[in-house]
Amino acid sequence: MVVEQRGGHGYRWVILFAAFVASMAGPLVLFSMPPLFGVLTGVLHASLSEINAAAMTSFGLGMILMAVPFAIISPQFGWKRAGIICTATVSAGALITVLSTSVQVLTFGRFLGGIGLGMAFTWPTGAMSAWFSREEMGLAMGIWSTTLPLSGLCIFVLGSLMIAALGWTSVLWFTFLWAVGTLLIWIGLAKSPPHAEGGSVERDTLVCSSSSCIRSAFLNSDMWLVGFAWFAVNYYLLGFTSLAPTFFTSIASFSLFEASVLAILPVSMIIWVSPITGLLSDCFRSRKKFILASMVLGLLLGPVILLLGVSIFSWSVFLAILGIVWGLAPSAVFASPRDIVGPEFAGPASGILILMVGFASLLAPFITGSLVTYIGWQGALASTAIPSIGGCAAILMVRTLS
Repeated sequence: MVVEQRGGHGYRWVILFAAFVASMAGPLVLFSMPPLFGVLTGVLHASLSEINAAAMTSFGLGMILMAVPFAIISPQFGWKRAGIICTATVSAGALITVLSTSVQVLTFGRFLGGIGLGMAFTWPTGAMSAWFSREEMGLAMGIWSTTLPLSGLCIFVLGSLMIAALGWTSVLWFTFLWAVGTLLIWIGLAKSPPHAEGGSVERDTLVCSSSSCIRSAFLNSDMWLVGFAWFAVNYYLLGFTSLAPTFFTSIASFSLFEASVLAILPVSMIIWVSPITGLLSDCFRSRKKFILASMVLGLLLGPVILLLGVSIFSWSVFLAILGIVWGLAPSAVFASPRDIVGPEFAGPASGILILMVGFASLLAPFITGSLVTYIGWQGALASTAIPSIGGCAAILMVRTLS
């Protein structure tokens, strides 16, 4: 049985810190490649489409293939060892990527990195569920959920500086060294909270790795409904952000600097909104309402995209608001497995969430880009809100979330 921690263990914040920095390893590796596409076409003598497939499609496939299997087997390791396996895999993928001399080697390195990121949602959820009480889970997961947007912002801001000062490979070396460094931090700091009877939470949760327990987590319809809503949020975000920078520079004729500022606005909003939303979801004892609010408000903002034209002020205001709307969902989504399936199954059930991120990363950029020919740039951007209709319906059907 998992013992609730109710504020008596300050070490839970150390666990959150260690999980936070280690969880940034995978996203940093993910975001390290897009700024280098132009360079890699010349270095590896490949077309842009070949580099995109090697760097991004292979990464997404690795995420999808590993998300559920690792979620199933991770309780057998416990969340500390699962974190070590995850971060070590990311490190190996990053090293192979930085040493790549061909498209084939690059593809393998990125695929391995994707496998590592596919592991990255289960063990932090397990760690937070062990150390934090239900009343603090929203805040903890709200802070942790900023790892993805913060990693993107980090690469966006530092990447160009590192390339200019140290060369293009410096970005890849940075992500590898981060992964190795945070692996050592996790190994050194991660430990289980004391059990009331002298055991440990991690050892107790190992008894829940039986096939019947895992089936309970993965056959839970409410988890899949939340997962679909999470797919809708990520489809909106990834589809929009993959196309918007090209639209800003080539169609709206914004300068590269203006397009860059616009590109980081939504991410910047998510970083500070998500922890606040997590705290509020704890205070109001509700996850469902915040996820639903993100879906509904996102839908309402979709048609606005068609009306914005090429005004940089209009786009700035819109993207700031859109970032706030996107930021309403992550903390509630990541805290929901604990509420739906209980702390024992929260880690395994989180595999459903990373699976949906993988599907969104594969489908959203491809579909959105394909629609430009048929419905125009702004129509394609607006179309990314459409899956939120299904997301709203899914969340309304969830019975075990308040």
